[in-house]
Amino acid sequence: MPPAPPVPAPAAPAGTPRRPAPSSRRERTRERLLDAAYEVFAETGVAAASVEEVCERAGFTRGAFYSNFATKEELFSALLERENGDVLAALGERIDALLPEGDAPPLDESRLGDLVLGLLEGPSDLRRWCLVENEWQLVALRDPEVGRRWVADHDRFMDALVPLVRRAAERAGRRFVLDPDLAVRVVVGVYREGLTEAMLRGAEDPARLRAELAEVVRALTVAA
Repeated sequence: MPPAPPVPAPAAPAGTPRRPAPSSRRERTRERLLDAAYEVFAETGVAAASVEEVCERAGFTRGAFYSNFATKEELFSALLERENGDVLAALGERIDALLPEGDAPPLDESRLGDLVLGLLEGPSDLRRWCLVENEWQLVALRDPEVGRRWVADHDRFMDALVPLVRRAAERAGRRFVLDPDLAVRVVVGVYREGLTEAMLRGAEDPARLRAELAEVVRALTVAA
């Protein structure tokens, strides 16, 4: 049977940061596989999704898949790296936009809440990413090898996130009352739990979550 003809890659959610166009055919193939995997993982779950489904969604053969990824787990790790990279890039841009360098006066308590809400206005489809990320964590909890990969990916993300958060706090004229690494872990934990709860409640706009996070940040920082 001849290979299926290529189909357009799934459209990115509104507001997703624009990535540079891939510069080679191999990179374009890889990006389409990642886009297709994102769609399939969100629809059917990471554990239930098959390589064949991802290939069919992307319009490629299994050969194209295995020339880029050795396993489905490696594919997901690459997807996680890409999405986390988008999150970090977008956060860095929002910090620079909302907290430009200079001699701006320190933020008071009320303005700090507004700032936190602005920084948390993410560019991506939070509901879909929450589904995929939670599915991946379940797989990692059941499979020790995947669990080790999950920990390594998580540590890399946190290592890149903490300096960004510290930069935001310094520009806002605030300092953490806890070790910054621990403070960021607290904020991320509240964020992930709150986002899951917002989804379960059917809230399209998790306003309650953003308000709670603003309170957490206020509690974890003081004026520098």
